[in-house]
Amino acid sequence: MLTHARPLELARPLSRLSRPPALRPPQRALLYVPGSSHKFLTKVLSGTGLAPEAQPDVVTLDLEDSVRTELKTEARKLVTSALDSAPASLKSRKFVRINSGRTGFDDLEAILSASSLDGLVLPKVHTAADLVAADAFVTAHGGERHKDLKFVASIESPLGLLNAREIAACSKRVGALLFAAEDYCASSRLVRTPSRRELLFARSSVVAVAHAHGLDAVDLVCVRYGGEGAQRELEDECREGREMGFTGKQAIHPAQVETIQRAFSPSPAEIERAQRILAQYDAAARDAGRGAYGLVGEDGSVEMMDAPMLLQAKSVLEQARAAGVDV
Repeated sequence: MLTHARPLELARPLSRLSRPPALRPPQRALLYVPGSSHKFLTKVLSGTGLAPEAQPDVVTLDLEDSVRTELKTEARKLVTSALDSAPASLKSRKFVRINSGRTGFDDLEAILSASSLDGLVLPKVHTAADLVAADAFVTAHGGERHKDLKFVASIESPLGLLNAREIAACSKRVGALLFAAEDYCASSRLVRTPSRRELLFARSSVVAVAHAHGLDAVDLVCVRYGGEGAQRELEDECREGREMGFTGKQAIHPAQVETIQRAFSPSPAEIERAQRILAQYDAAARDAGRGAYGLVGEDGSVEMMDAPMLLQAKSVLEQARAAGVDV
């Protein structure tokens, strides 16, 4: 029976339910910018170089894959200067992807002098020790300025996936797990296909571990951009990623940002449904303390609603608020 779908203590007015936790800044689109390109750094960090819809939640200045070895030293100087000169009005959070700590912390030592740095993307995180070493370095050399610096841990190998639980829990600085599909395929002999079926287990595992530890989960890169086919592929990847539980997605071009941030935000229809669920739950709770009720749809059909669906509705509205929607 619907009235016994959940214990009665769950059926109480929303005003008496615990308040949701403080909203984390959204990390829907994480846009990589080559750290060796003064032109691109200036364009993205100026606050005026990108159209408003192309401003990502997170700008990641890249010192790893996009920078040739002989340009590393100069790139560190460019990135540090770009961070120092970024206007306070810039809405995007500023992260830097450094090289793996297994090669040393030259990148980290250089950028910790920057006055404006919100987080680090740490690549090739195979064990918790990789993060612990970076945490210790930041704590020792970052000072008060960087005491709240956040880490995004990049899962790029089967070993990293197997150790994901320990990685997620090893430092309070960890704010997200990121899945690096191409690196993962290279290290596990997976054959990359357009269907992405070969990646479902790994991606689902990253999502489960991230949410179990209260972290964001950042999905794979869509390696194509420009043209109708690439746009359809991006939209399909975004839809799938959000349905799987990812909270955001990596981007390699500003043209991808608007699609990603729209896809990883609740739609108007989702928001309206969530508001109806909460309103009707409150009414049902006042009606003889019922723990479940039927949500009447526009076509007259009735869908059973109980506590888990209430939590889903609250989550939708929290996501909307984090994305700047007034609900």
